[in-house]
Amino acid sequence: MGLHWGMEPLSQLVPEYILARIQEAQVDPHVPTKETDRVRFLNGQTGELIKEIDSSKFYRLRRDKLRRLLLTDMEDGVEIHWGRTVEGIEYSSDGQTVTCRFAEGGSDTGLALMATDGPHSTLRSLLLLDGVAATTTPIDYAATMCLTRHTREHALFLRSPPHHPLYQAAPHPKGYCAWLSLLDGDDKEHPENWTFFHYISWKEGRDEINPRRTLQEHVAHIKTLGSEFVDPWCSVFAWMPDDCQQVTYAKMHHWDPSLPEHRWDNHQGRVTLAGDAAHPMTPQRGQGLNHAIQDAFTLCQAIQNFWPHRRDPSFMDARHAAISRYEAEMIERTGAEVRLSAQTAVAMHDWSKLMESPSFKRGLHVEQQS
Repeated sequence: MGLHWGMEPLSQLVPEYILARIQEAQVDPHVPTKETDRVRFLNGQTGELIKEIDSSKFYRLRRDKLRRLLLTDMEDGVEIHWGRTVEGIEYSSDGQTVTCRFAEGGSDTGLALMATDGPHSTLRSLLLLDGVAATTTPIDYAATMCLTRHTREHALFLRSPPHHPLYQAAPHPKGYCAWLSLLDGDDKEHPENWTFFHYISWKEGRDEINPRRTLQEHVAHIKTLGSEFVDPWCSVFAWMPDDCQQVTYAKMHHWDPSLPEHRWDNHQGRVTLAGDAAHPMTPQRGQGLNHAIQDAFTLCQAIQNFWPHRRDPSFMDARHAAISRYEAEMIERTGAEVRLSAQTAVAMHDWSKLMESPSFKRGLHVEQQS
């Protein structure tokens, strides 16, 4: 996961002693994060530099390590329950509370429910009721994503100059786009234990049923596409075993919260969406985590606005107003980003449009941040 401008709202959300340990959550904690960085895009056919996008500090984080870091000392104030599946939401008749019913049995009741259950959010479906409207929209691109380990010699090669040690991207004139990054470099002395994440995406109609149905056929297909690229992509795909199991094929999807048919009722501020539950987007601009953290910051401000009134007669109005303000800002900001990310996906797979990519023209920053 890429964290860049989202570091600023994160710094307002967590204690300094946790923020000071963010390096521990990197895919390779041994590589210091530069004050400024550049994300390089290479011609996948020739290896020539196409564009370098300036960025503030660019953290390449691993999801499980970041979660563990953020959970530090949580037992002092936050009760966490794992492994529950929401199957229903109920609202009290007096407008005060919301209750989640769980498939495993039991329920929880509170004053507000913040749904952050991912791109295929169950809570989004419960809020919109219309299953079609709540479902992510496929776009005309697909990708096969791979996790691989390699020999010591090969692993060192994949991270050695001129290759970037952490991440690099390569659009290809034939309409492909490749990515290679490190996922786990914790074991500094044993490169054979490093895990790499890499994928190739290509144009594929959203309604097209892909004939490559078995895992081995997906592997064969992605290895064939990889042979069209220069190193390091040519090698990383060639070195994949033919029976590699950590391979996932997927259509690209997104969901624009600003569309009229995607608006939900927050039930007097009792329930709302955030993160990928509110705005799943295509990955080519690397913005998802940053907007999710901005959501958390803006939502935290909203809660701070209404929470002091929770025993006042004005509580429900204060909650409704605060959550509605959060939603208005979030929907405008992330709806624009969903669209920009989709435009970037198109440009990255069309050589004639590549230099018009929003990432190339606008960089990785957002124009306005709360």
